[in-house]
Amino acid sequence: MLKFDWNILWTLINLLFFFVLIRLTLFKPIKKVLDKRQELIDNQFEDAQNAQNEAQSLKAEYQSELDNVQNEKTQIIVDARADAKVEYDKIVERANADAEKIKADARKSARLETEKARLAVKEEIAELAMDTAQKIVEESSSKEIDRDIYNKFLNESSDE
Repeated sequence: MLKFDWNILWTLINLLFFFVLIRLTLFKPIKKVLDKRQELIDNQFEDAQNAQNEAQSLKAEYQSELDNVQNEKTQIIVDARADAKVEYDKIVERANADAEKIKADARKSARLETEKARLAVKEEIAELAMDTAQKIVEESSSKEIDRDIYNKFLNESSDE
């Protein structure tokens, strides 16, 4: 026959009682602490994810600004080169115009100098002719000699 032992029943009741007591006093507070920690960790992960997303958006924004700065730099360089080319063309054009003016002035000056030289030669010839005529007049004065001198002078002048 089976014998029922009350000790087993009391042991079971004590075990259940301690289980409920431990569960109420120990498991619930530990579960609350674990839940709070889990919530804190979840919040930290969420904050970290938000910070990472914000950092990514800032990175994209800075990259966009950097690209804009690069484009502006390129445009400034292109504009500066175009301005420099225009200025270079102006300087070359001015230099060519100045060179042409200098050449024209030099030609004009050369013509004037040539004309002055011709006038000086003519004056010198006239002086020589006058001196020669004066010497001849002093030596003798005859119509034949005067005519010969005159013809000779005309021949010499036409040769030059």
